[in-house]
Amino acid sequence: MFKHFLLLLVVTCCTVACSNKEQTKQEEEPNKETTTASEDSKEEEKEVVEAVTYPEQPSAAEEMVQQPAGIHSEDLYASLEGSNVDSELPMGSAIEDLVVEDLEPKEIYNGLIHYLGADYSLVFDSLKNFTPDYGAYDLSKEQPSFKNVAIHLDSSGSMNAQVSGGVKMDLAKRAIATYASGLPASSKVSLRVYGHQGTGSDNDKAKSCSSTEMMYDANTYEQVSFEQALTKFKPSGWTPLAASIAAAYEDLKKSADDKSENILFVVSDGIETCDGNPIEEARKLANSDLKVSVNIIGFDVDDAGQKQLKETALAGNGTYYTVNSNVELNDTIESLLQDARATYERNFEKAKVGYKVNMKKVEIGQGIEDLGSSFMDVSDSEKDVLLQAVSRLEDQEKITPEVGEELRIILDDRHTAIREYINQLEDEAREKNNTKHQEVISSLK
Repeated sequence: MFKHFLLLLVVTCCTVACSNKEQTKQEEEPNKETTTASEDSKEEEKEVVEAVTYPEQPSAAEEMVQQPAGIHSEDLYASLEGSNVDSELPMGSAIEDLVVEDLEPKEIYNGLIHYLGADYSLVFDSLKNFTPDYGAYDLSKEQPSFKNVAIHLDSSGSMNAQVSGGVKMDLAKRAIATYASGLPASSKVSLRVYGHQGTGSDNDKAKSCSSTEMMYDANTYEQVSFEQALTKFKPSGWTPLAASIAAAYEDLKKSADDKSENILFVVSDGIETCDGNPIEEARKLANSDLKVSVNIIGFDVDDAGQKQLKETALAGNGTYYTVNSNVELNDTIESLLQDARATYERNFEKAKVGYKVNMKKVEIGQGIEDLGSSFMDVSDSEKDVLLQAVSRLEDQEKITPEVGEELRIILDDRHTAIREYINQLEDEAREKNNTKHQEVISSLK
């Protein structure tokens, strides 16, 4: 009886133990499932983080060439002006950064352009915005039909000084007479002097600084009257340069119209000594409705004088010339006269320039071809870079040969589209050249 009781007890204990073990196992199972789910979730998050979306590339060639250069492209192109890319391209970092796993060929193409696309900005702008320039032959641009020139001469006491060739004032008068007489016959000219009254003493400063006077009223050049005007004054006092420049507006306005080129020429041997601001006065003239060009000849001027006179000419949208002798002065006057005569003489040589205009058209046409060729070179270089990139991806087994072939087809389509667009831009530029050529030829008749 005792043995049966003992056996029953053992069985009961085993049953309880097994029951507890099963319960423990069941309690542990949910934790295992939770852990697996958590790991899956983390893996999905990791995949989301690694997913790459490259900027969608346009399909139209005009938009393709206006996209920013690829972020890794700078070291991959030797030049945007036709140089070939190196045989061994340093694209290692670009290929390493390019994520292509699980991407469609079109998406990989987007990444290739984003990383390795060429910079077309320079060649695109040059051809797209091409404007034919016929330079001196383009008479249609020359609206002014005559030169309206005001000549102002410094007659302060320092003009009595000697330079190589004689007294500065005597040399300046002869040079001015040469200049006025050499202007085209249709020109209007006037002569004003300043600083010709009083003396260089402090007592005479006020009188001298207020002395600026018209000696030859604006008119066509008449030799006797102009030469007589040059005898009416001698070097005397201070230098009211600013006051003289300010007076030029009224001097020029008398003869100015919408066909005149308004010019002020100043001959001076020093800086303003009457507390004026010649730089500001020149700026006012340049910005006025007459759009005056203020040109200055500095005659034997020291460093301080040159600095102020240069700044005055610059503010007046003109040119500063420095001379230190009679020879230099005459050479400068002759150069100025050649420029002044250029437009006038061209009007009498129209029949002779037709052939040159036609040759200019050919020259411009060659320039258009050169621009198109440079554009093509960039496109060809880009194709080389992109195809080499595809080959690297295949070699590294990042893409399959099938994907590589699809990418080559896409890249070939891109290259073809850009080349066709370049041809279109060249045709447009040639049409601009043809139109401008006809305008220039018509202006010669």
